[in-house]
Amino acid sequence: MQLSPFESRITEDSWPYKAQLYGRPGLPDPRGRCTFEVFPAWPDENVSDYQWIPRDDEQYDEGSIGFDITDAESGTEYVLMTEAGERPTLKWYSQKQFRRRFGYNPLNPPCPSEVRSEKWEQFAEEQVRGKTESTVRLDTDRITLLKRIADLWNGEVVCGVHLLADQCPTIRQIASDLDEESLNRLYYNTNLDRDVIVAFGDADWFETASGFLKSTSVFRKQAWYDLNEKGRLLINNRSEFSTLTGDPYEGLVHRITVGLVTLFDKLPGWDLRSYYNFDNYTLDVYGIDSDHQAHAYEILTEHHNWKLYRKTYRKMESLNKRGIEPIAVFDSRETAYMVFNHWHREGLGELPNGAFESVYSVKNGRKQIIGAYQSDSYDWAVADWTTTWKLKERIFGPDGPEFHRDQIVSLDW
Repeated sequence: MQLSPFESRITEDSWPYKAQLYGRPGLPDPRGRCTFEVFPAWPDENVSDYQWIPRDDEQYDEGSIGFDITDAESGTEYVLMTEAGERPTLKWYSQKQFRRRFGYNPLNPPCPSEVRSEKWEQFAEEQVRGKTESTVRLDTDRITLLKRIADLWNGEVVCGVHLLADQCPTIRQIASDLDEESLNRLYYNTNLDRDVIVAFGDADWFETASGFLKSTSVFRKQAWYDLNEKGRLLINNRSEFSTLTGDPYEGLVHRITVGLVTLFDKLPGWDLRSYYNFDNYTLDVYGIDSDHQAHAYEILTEHHNWKLYRKTYRKMESLNKRGIEPIAVFDSRETAYMVFNHWHREGLGELPNGAFESVYSVKNGRKQIIGAYQSDSYDWAVADWTTTWKLKERIFGPDGPEFHRDQIVSLDW
């Protein structure tokens, strides 16, 4: 686990990371008793008097512990407070307990003079319900990094590096002159104690304000400038940033893969366009090869929106009926076979040998997919497929075409 690229990695044996969580009713406290508290167990601690608290929602049973954490998080009956110290702890106070402990009403806290009282009361209620995000002040260094990431995303040269030409540069190559401590807030909520995030951050029932940036695996290495939804909205809705090229919901892997496919435009006889509008569709990449055959490339990354996967197949099916060969490019082999099997099991298309039973090599899998597409015996709309990694090897590998840096940097994608 690593919260940001500017902090050290948290190892599996580093307490309280992955420590078992336990809960109990609040103990008598001269400062003010709480209703329920949850904390990570110490190594070799006797936990016989505690109630085990699972991180997974599906395993969580409020009846067995006598306190409904999920309901307490979303309602106003209880107020959650975090404590760090020797052991990070979550404590839920009733409103009466909270007033006794902290000296004010959580639904009507002292109002700053510059804020309208009704707005402040609404904010206070939303905060108790866990519906407010911590405010992030965009200082100069944070704005600078987000500007650089937007420009890098859009195919510009930033700090001497280019997203494609340098095959996904590191975050330090574009942030070495900036204050790393300030940049951490772009990755996680630094208002929370680090140990609180380490102990509870992966629990389904614990909400913590997110940052704008995240890490993702590209070209078998970590890229620390992928944008989450909040980050994309921030950049696209503020005038100081360049609007991001591409689909507003796509991530870094999708964006890079579009660039890799579009690089074929530099080969003799190829003519490709990214984000091409065709009838009612937006095609990730549309192009005509040296044999004058039209292709539509669709980039598919791992997610759990099965409806969207089905919609993509129907889109490729429609294009295929118009003489355009659909080609799928997946972020990994695992995603490819997961999606192929879903399409087959949902009856959208028919695989010759049924669902794939293992994660075959790309070579073997392509052979079966191409065979299904070319056969009159099977109804299959995807002409061919590959992965981001295989595409990268084909373009930048020793047997790939010789692209000059200027050719890549000048690419419009």
